[in-house]
Amino acid sequence: MTTTWSIAIDWDRNDDFSDTDDEVTNFTLNAQWFLGLRQRFQDDADDSVLELTLHNGDRRFSPENAFGPLFGKIAPLRPVRVQSNDGTTTHTHWLGWIETIEAQVSPTNTPTVKITAAGPMQFLKAAETQIELQENQRTDAIIERLIREVIAPPALNRAWVLGTSGYGELGVTTYVPDTALDVVADVGTVTLAIAADNWVTRSDNRTQATFNVYRAIADVVAAERGRFVFDRDGRAVFWNRLHFQDDVAVAGQFEDGLVDVVYDYAALPDFRNEVTVVAHPRMVSGSATDVLWELSEPVTLPAGKTLTLTVRFQDAENGSLRIGAKEVFVDEVVFDTTTGGIGDESGGGVAAVNIEAKANSALLTLINHDPRPATLIHCVVRGRKITDYGQMESTARDAESITFYGRRSLKINIPSIDKQYFAQYVADYEVKRRGRPQGMIEQVHLLSHSRDGGGYHGHQLARTLGDVITVFEQQTGHENRRYAIIGEKHHLTHEQLETTWYLEPIQGAPFPWKLGVAGRSELDSTTIPAF
Repeated sequence: MTTTWSIAIDWDRNDDFSDTDDEVTNFTLNAQWFLGLRQRFQDDADDSVLELTLHNGDRRFSPENAFGPLFGKIAPLRPVRVQSNDGTTTHTHWLGWIETIEAQVSPTNTPTVKITAAGPMQFLKAAETQIELQENQRTDAIIERLIREVIAPPALNRAWVLGTSGYGELGVTTYVPDTALDVVADVGTVTLAIAADNWVTRSDNRTQATFNVYRAIADVVAAERGRFVFDRDGRAVFWNRLHFQDDVAVAGQFEDGLVDVVYDYAALPDFRNEVTVVAHPRMVSGSATDVLWELSEPVTLPAGKTLTLTVRFQDAENGSLRIGAKEVFVDEVVFDTTTGGIGDESGGGVAAVNIEAKANSALLTLINHDPRPATLIHCVVRGRKITDYGQMESTARDAESITFYGRRSLKINIPSIDKQYFAQYVADYEVKRRGRPQGMIEQVHLLSHSRDGGGYHGHQLARTLGDVITVFEQQTGHENRRYAIIGEKHHLTHEQLETTWYLEPIQGAPFPWKLGVAGRSELDSTTIPAF
């Protein structure tokens, strides 16, 4: 069967790729895209990227061409989608948003436009982690909570924008937009006692920034020893540590001669025989009335107005130290009685302060119901301090490997781990799987005709992140090892589809011990431990 391709841009951003001019396949000279991870044992995804080169002979893709059919629509954050159909199945290969439009201007060459699009990572990096303190929560629950902090661009036909014609008419265009990212998550195997309190950038000055959502997710994934990626549909995907430790079905077998492979032995990024894991023990204050923040200068509210402030918790004894907190409340609220009424923290009176506590900050909402201005002259936020005083290191070594091959060290800093024994588990786990030299296939390259197929064309279309394959490479003696596809890169032209899979070796048989599973739970026979 002939493979047909569809490359479409939702120029109207109406959640529909079938409008006039949305299909740009016939203008596409080549397309390249990537998603997933490029490095073995990498915890969190690289950004998903798509590059399109479009023929622009009629200037339809020139943003400032006022006579073009797309004038006013060629702009960032327009959704882009790549799909294929092999006569039986439609595969989505990439989904994201336009980032830049670059016209290739030349009097001698074919006029083209280069469109670069990006996946959801940009929105995770743009969102600050203003979430509540996470106590005794599984890693997947924390990741799903973090994802809810992210606002993805909604379809414009479903978004309500106050004061904007066509988007703000009451009862006509007042839609509530769907701005949530989809997430597919394994059940976490790790429950974190405390998280989110110490997600701040450490520095010597007083302006310590909060982690962005992407960095916070990376911390939680590191504690799990799992993986976080974005799939072909633009969804956030979390794999727990045991995701590939079960007997996962092999999706394809590949042999040398039909594919090109990149093989290495004892590569430095993978071969580590000394691993140090940094944990962050916390101290929770015995007092429930510690000062977390205090108003430093008066704040005046005009009559009938509301103002929201973000206050960041700091240690009163060491003002440069950002801290977390629990059981947070607002106290000692005093408004100037000459310009307004006296309120209290409960919201009564003419003026008041309400509080919404986060893990290491709070939102204070100042409300003035009085017809006169009201000046807040005193306000204190109190609670139980959670202090990360420093770091505690746990180290695992493979002494024999160090003797024979020299010390190859790795340090992993995981703010969400607060127990030294757990940090030791992680260090032992990493040395166990990385402490001895071993041969690994890093990449597999496949090539086929983009329309007529041949070779492994069907696998190029269907195989994606998380699929397990086996690779046989005769020259190196690397036979039928199991690998997970952790990253995929494709280059599409009118005549050719070139695919690169980034691989990570996974546990082969015998598999780790699992209760109640025949062949994996017999005492002293198949009890292979796993972390």
